[in-house]
This record gives sequence, structure tokens and C-alpha cells, in this order.
Amino acid sequence: MTKTIKTTSNAKKINAQSCEEPCLIERGMRVLGGKWKASILWHLKDGPVRFNELSRMLGGASKKMVDQRLKELEVQGLVTREVISDRPIAVAYEITDFGRTALDILEKLKDWTQANNI
Repeated sequence: MTKTIKTTSNAKKINAQSCEEPCLIERGMRVLGGKWKASILWHLKDGPVRFNELSRMLGGASKKMVDQRLKELEVQGLVTREVISDRPIAVAYEITDFGRTALDILEKLKDWTQANNI
């Protein structure tokens, strides 16, 4: 024998227009949420880092992936790129003042991860 339960919904209807623009969390995650972006910013917090050193710090990220993420962060104004020499090419990246505003968020994420043994 099957028992059926009828329910009523008191949920508000979703306004279609509110879905056209991403919410603030989604917009923030588009900036910081890309793979390796937050880690790159975290590693740049203490000062400029050369590309190869940054790639080593990130461990599992390919150089191509690091390069792509750095370009995205540069376009977004979170990091700056400085060419140190042309031959051999040497490039250093540094977090901008705008990028530093994200460090509080990353610090809280680190604390949350540590507190919950994640």
C-alpha cells in the first residue's frame, strides 16, 4: 500500500528579472573562485614573486594554467606584471592594493578550513 502526502508551497515566485544579473556572491566568486586564483593571490601577499617560483609554490598547477590565471587576475586589476629582463625572459607578479582587499576573505577561508579540519 502506498501512502501519498499532499503538500502546499508557501514559497515566493522567483522574479525572472532578478536572475538576469548574478547575485553579489556569484559576482565575487567569478573574480576569486577560478581555479588557483585565490592561491595565487595568497602567495603574492608578502611581495613580488617571479613566475617560475610562483608555479613551484602552487604545486599541482601547470605553467599554462598559472599563466592563464595570472592574465585574468591582471585584467581584473588584482595583480600587476613586471618584466625584469628580456633575455632570458623574467617576469614578476605583485598583488595590487585592490587585490589586497581580498586577503581578508582568504584569511577567513583559511581559518574556517582549519577550524573544521577540512
